[in-house]
Amino acid sequence: MKKSSDKKDRLERFVRDNRDGFDVFLPQDSLWDRIENSIPSVVTEPQKKVKRLHNPYFDWRIAAGVILALGVGYLFYLNKEYGVTRDPGVALQVPAYAREFNQYNVMIDEKRNEIFKLASSNPELYKDFSADLKSLENSYQNLKSDLGNAPNQEALIRAMIENLQYQVDLLNQQLTILQRIKKATQSHEKNNSPTV
Repeated sequence: MKKSSDKKDRLERFVRDNRDGFDVFLPQDSLWDRIENSIPSVVTEPQKKVKRLHNPYFDWRIAAGVILALGVGYLFYLNKEYGVTRDPGVALQVPAYAREFNQYNVMIDEKRNEIFKLASSNPELYKDFSADLKSLENSYQNLKSDLGNAPNQEALIRAMIENLQYQVDLLNQQLTILQRIKKATQSHEKNNSPTV
């Protein structure tokens, strides 16, 4: 390592000492003219646009459109065949049960709307009802997330359907309670109203 640094130092010292001698030798002006004349002049033609190969019988955009149309058509077929409107993920995984899942989901939505209308006068009761239903919905979502990698899908599907049945039963019970409360308040108001 010491040898290479010594050589470098000696070279730097030599260049520094003889710098004036190097600057004396400048190239002649005619040198650049001779170099320029010795290079053959090449006329550059404008580059032609390269056309990409276009097959008139095949276009990727058309193919993508056809695939998209087929996919949408398949989803419409599933909807018509199995009645899939609310939970298409389950319908794609288990199309044989899709109609049943959809029927339960539609019933749950209808009953929820009824409960919401009846419980609008009593928001505390609605919160209690919502909490009970929320726990069942969370269980359903957990079962649904396990559906893709379940070793026994049939048992898991039965558990999901059972959960939906529990949700419908719970909503029916809540509706019954709300209807009784509404009737009781109506009869109480009727009895306490002054007769004319």
